[in-house]
Amino acid sequence: MSTAPSASLPASGTTAPNSDTTKLEHSNQKLQDLGSNKSDTQQVNWESELQLVSSLAKLQELERKVHELRQFLPEGLLEPLVPEKPAPDSPAQLRNDLEQATRARLAGIESFQSLWRGTEMKPVWNHVESRIKESNGDLIQPTGMWEKDYDVLLKELIKTGKTEEEKVEKEEEQIERSKAQASDGEWQVVVERFTQRDMPGMRVVKGQDPFSLSAILAKAGMIFSIKGIQEPGIPGVCEWQVSSQSPPGRSPSKLQHAIQDCLNLRTRKWDLEFLLDMVSSYADIKQTTCVTCNRLTDNSAQLPTIRRIQSTQLSQSDTRRFAFDALHPSCA
Repeated sequence: MSTAPSASLPASGTTAPNSDTTKLEHSNQKLQDLGSNKSDTQQVNWESELQLVSSLAKLQELERKVHELRQFLPEGLLEPLVPEKPAPDSPAQLRNDLEQATRARLAGIESFQSLWRGTEMKPVWNHVESRIKESNGDLIQPTGMWEKDYDVLLKELIKTGKTEEEKVEKEEEQIERSKAQASDGEWQVVVERFTQRDMPGMRVVKGQDPFSLSAILAKAGMIFSIKGIQEPGIPGVCEWQVSSQSPPGRSPSKLQHAIQDCLNLRTRKWDLEFLLDMVSSYADIKQTTCVTCNRLTDNSAQLPTIRRIQSTQLSQSDTRRFAFDALHPSCA
């Protein structure tokens, strides 16, 4: 028993032009090839409420489009012949109007088939067929009406999931923050660990003052001073602040000031490891392209000075390492 329909077009009283029919058949073949691709072996967690609601929302949307096509197809094909419309100037004009109406309806069918036979629906049809086989076709018969709007329910689930995810992230961040502020010497461990990674284009030097260091970007020709701020009665550093340094007689460039501003607007201001990874992402700024426009400079000849957290990963020592995307201010 097959759940997905055949690729043939619904019967219609109007004959479509050969070029459109050929195009549609070619499109259907591509969709069939696509459907038989990796999604056949795709692993889907059907115990997940989010997966089930998402699949039901897709099925609900498909049924809605079926009803639309039932009205849209015959009425649309005959639209040029509606008495209320001005009569065509000539038989050739009527033929042209009918051809245009046919093409529009074929495009609607093709869009529907793209959804029905697309890669997102393939796991859903496979699951439906497996359930039919397991029950020997003995399934609960529907009432003919949807009891819930699953698209609305899906949005609520996603919103709830994000809220829970943010809560977990805050709890994990609080644990990391407590660990980082456990002692006054913890920051030196972070610096030593970062130095051992031997990041290309960047060197870190401890300062003479407590909780101070310099980050030297030799290739970019920049030096940043990093200073830790403490709160009374609390060990460790509550925030790391960044300022620009320059050789005597020279002022920091506009580019360096733009980088400094971005560094000081970062999240996790207490996290020195995060800050050092972020500073190192500027080591090759004069060769780094923007992830949005894929260009080195924008229309104002500005380099991509904005950094957006891309991913985090745990090292062998269970410490986080951070990667960043580069963006122009105009692309962020």
